[in-house]
Amino acid sequence: MKEEECFYFPHNLDFRGRAYPMHPYLNHLGSDLCRGILEFAEGRPLGKSGLQWLKIHLANLYAGGVDKLSFDGRIAFTEDNLDDIFDSADRPLEGKQWWLQAEDPFQCLATCINLAEALRSPTPETTLSHMPVHQ
Repeated sequence: MKEEECFYFPHNLDFRGRAYPMHPYLNHLGSDLCRGILEFAEGRPLGKSGLQWLKIHLANLYAGGVDKLSFDGRIAFTEDNLDDIFDSADRPLEGKQWWLQAEDPFQCLATCINLAEALRSPTPETTLSHMPVHQ
């Protein structure tokens, strides 16, 4: 699947009208590993609010009580840990491995990589993101 430009997940609808992917192992509702490696084929610019939501999303994935803070508290947590976030993005296996302490480590690592790319850009709001950010 790595060489594919994009692919689609066929879904089933249950009697309540809820949609569930038919593939049982690799899907966007699956495990942390599945969610961490899947991304949207079409990226969108983050924008100012998207950058803030990406920071909140990282705090939510880290969990450990951080996910219970106010939105401003979660943004502050992310900004206080930028050194660890950049280290995780640049050297995930050789560095301090901060991302492994998260409740959802693979999604956390993917978010670290995306956030580091955005923050290193001269205009972070215009950075294309392919990540699904849960709100």
